[in-house]
Amino acid sequence: MVGVDGRPIFIRPVKPDDAPLFTALFKTLSPTTIYYRFFGALKELNPEMLARFTQIDYDREIALVAIDEASQTDNILGVARIIGDPDGKTGEFAVLVGDAWQGKGIGSNLLEKCLSIAEKQGFKSVHGIVLQENRNMLALGKKLGFGTKSDPDSGENELTTHFGGNRT
Repeated sequence: MVGVDGRPIFIRPVKPDDAPLFTALFKTLSPTTIYYRFFGALKELNPEMLARFTQIDYDREIALVAIDEASQTDNILGVARIIGDPDGKTGEFAVLVGDAWQGKGIGSNLLEKCLSIAEKQGFKSVHGIVLQENRNMLALGKKLGFGTKSDPDSGENELTTHFGGNRT
């Protein structure tokens, strides 16, 4: 993939030895980006979280990272994942893109690849919870054909897509 600014981007599955890269990405995130992704304040990724984010059970999860190929060292620009429910037919997505890379197509590219894999693996639907103030993620969901159900009491939106011809 080539980023919007012409920078070469490489997309690959998450590996266990990506933990330092996840830590480095987290340190670049604004408090707002952290809040939108984790629904609260978070100072660092503790060892349990790092293990959860990098030790992937690929039998029921999909996790991809975008790497900046122009950099001398590997830098994660964004990550997307779908965590399958025990039924093997539904899953929940999450996307995180570093602040400097938001709005450049990285999140949508990552999530589209995850959705394509999920469909091939037999998922019937994928959903995710997005805060109402996270306008960029809501726009991304709309762009990718997700249906949106709003809950004004919680301030959250549930985005859902279905496979098998009907994407909303």
